[in-house]
Amino acid sequence: MKSFLTLQSVDQILARISDFPPLCTEYAALDKAVGKRMAEDWCAPGDLPGFDRSTVDGYAVRARDVFGAQEASPALLECVGDCPMGAVPEFYLQEGQTARILTGGMLPAGADCVVMVEYSRQAGGGLVEIIRTQAPGDNILVHDEDAARGAELIPAGRMLRPQEIGLLAAFGEEQVMVRRAARVVIISTGDEVVPIDRTPAPGQIRDVNSHSLAALCRGTGAEVRMAGLVRDDPARLRAVVDEALADADVIVVSGGSSAGMRDHTVEVFTSVPGSVLLAHGAAISPGKPFILARAGSRCMMGLPGHVASALICARVFLLPLLHRLHGREGEELLPRVPAVLSRAVASAQGRRDFIRVRLRWEGAGYIADPVLGPSGLISGLVEADALVVCPENREGLYAGEKVEAELLL
Repeated sequence: MKSFLTLQSVDQILARISDFPPLCTEYAALDKAVGKRMAEDWCAPGDLPGFDRSTVDGYAVRARDVFGAQEASPALLECVGDCPMGAVPEFYLQEGQTARILTGGMLPAGADCVVMVEYSRQAGGGLVEIIRTQAPGDNILVHDEDAARGAELIPAGRMLRPQEIGLLAAFGEEQVMVRRAARVVIISTGDEVVPIDRTPAPGQIRDVNSHSLAALCRGTGAEVRMAGLVRDDPARLRAVVDEALADADVIVVSGGSSAGMRDHTVEVFTSVPGSVLLAHGAAISPGKPFILARAGSRCMMGLPGHVASALICARVFLLPLLHRLHGREGEELLPRVPAVLSRAVASAQGRRDFIRVRLRWEGAGYIADPVLGPSGLISGLVEADALVVCPENREGLYAGEKVEAELLL
C-alpha cells in the first residue's frame, strides 16, 4: 500500500492556497461582468444623481414658506409653472411661490423640499393651498446623496452583483476592470465510472463528480472544461493532465487520490516537471484523501472519488482557491443561520468534521437534524440544507448544542 504524507489541518492547507497569486486583470463589457471581481478600487467620477430631484409627485416649495401649514391654516402659494421632466426648470422660486413637479423631476432653483400632491388644494387664480409643514430636504434627493464625486464605491475584490452593475451603469461605465476568470479543467477517473448518457452495467456508476464539481466552479464565475473520463491508468492520466496544463489555471482530478494500488493521482502530479506536492491527506471528514500540488502558478487538486467527500472537499478547498484567483480580498459574509442540534454526533478528535444537517423551524429558531450516511451517497447532500462544523479539538457535538449552520445554496 502507498502511504499518506502527514495529514495537514484545514487551516494549514488554506494557508498554502492563499499563496497562489490572483489572476491577471482584463476589461469586461459591463453586461458580461456580473459575477466577476473588481480588479481595482472604483471611485465615483461624479455626483449621483447629479442634481436635486423629487422623490414624489407634488409641489416644489421653500420650507420656510410652508412652516406651520395645516388643514385649518394652509399656506397659500402662487404656482409659477411646471418642472419639465429631463430638463432644467427655467425659473427661480421666489418667496411665496411653488411649482408642480413629478417624481424624478429636477428641483427649480430656490426650492429646498417637495410637498406631496395629497397635501395640496387648488385655490383658483393660479394659487395652491399647502396643508402640511415640510422641512428642508423632505421628499428630495440632493445632487450627491446617492454618490459623491471621488468616493470609493466598489473596493477591489468585490464580486459584481446586479446592484454594482446598476451603479456602474448609472455613471455610464461601459467596461470595467476585473480579474480574469479562472480556467478549470475537471477530470474524473475510475474503471467503474461511465458517462451520464450511458446506462451503467452491473458494477458501474455514472460520472456524478464532473458535473457537480463543474456546477460548483461555474458558480464562482470560473470557466470550466470537462476533460472526460480516464481509466485507472497512470500513463493516460498523465497525458490528460499534461494537455490540461497547456491552458488551465486549475486542474481538478476526481478519484484516485487515496493511497491504494489503483490510486495514481499523487504520482502523476509529482511527475509533472517543476511540480511541488503541498498536501497529501487532510484532517477533514469527509475528504481525508485530498491532494494539493503546484506547478508554477497553476494548481493541481485531487479530490476523493466518493461524491459527498468530493463536493465537501471542493467547498472547503476549491472554492477558496477560486476566490483567491479571482482576487477576493478579506472575508465576505457567509450564508449561515444559528440552530440547535437535535441529536448528538460523534467525531474523531484531531480532524474537522463537516456534518450534513436538515433545518426545520420550530418555535423561535431552527433545529438542525443530522443527515447521516456514507460519503459515497449524493442523496445525503441533496437532503441537507446546511453543514455544521465540529472543530478539531472536539470529539463530537451534543444534543441541544447551539451551532452555526452554513447554508448549502
